Amino acid sequence: MEKLRSLSEYFSNPKQVSTDIGDLKKGFRYFAHFIPSTFATSRVDGHDKEIVWNIIFDLHVRYSTQAESVPLFKAIRAEVIDLYNSDPWLNKTPGVSRVAISAASELLQDLPGNNPNFIIQTMGLAVSQRVRFAF
Repeated sequence: MEKLRSLSEYFSNPKQVSTDIGDLKKGFRYFAHFIPSTFATSRVDGHDKEIVWNIIFDLHVRYSTQAESVPLFKAIRAEVIDLYNSDPWLNKTPGVSRVAISAASELLQDLPGNNPNFIIQTMGLAVSQRVRFAF
């Protein structure tokens, strides 16, 4: 979540990147709702395990007109993809060797005339991390 908050042009308020969907009602143009997800482990050797953390978040963009909806969404999505692709070690987080980002759903868009209007896509992050467990 902290990594995404570093896109301050889009997420100037910490509540715009949240695990509380209620924060969406605060009127932000851009909002990311993080949802707990799955993980997989495999033994590497001894006490080391490779864990793949699957992180899911819904990227919401509020828009006023249908014409602006997709361009606004494409701009922030490109920034989010670049953010994670440009730093596959997540600010040198211990043991992190890889981050992969993907779209986990199709674009969802409100019908024109709803108030407010949102365009939303579920994004997925797969973070590979080697972790040492003490027994």
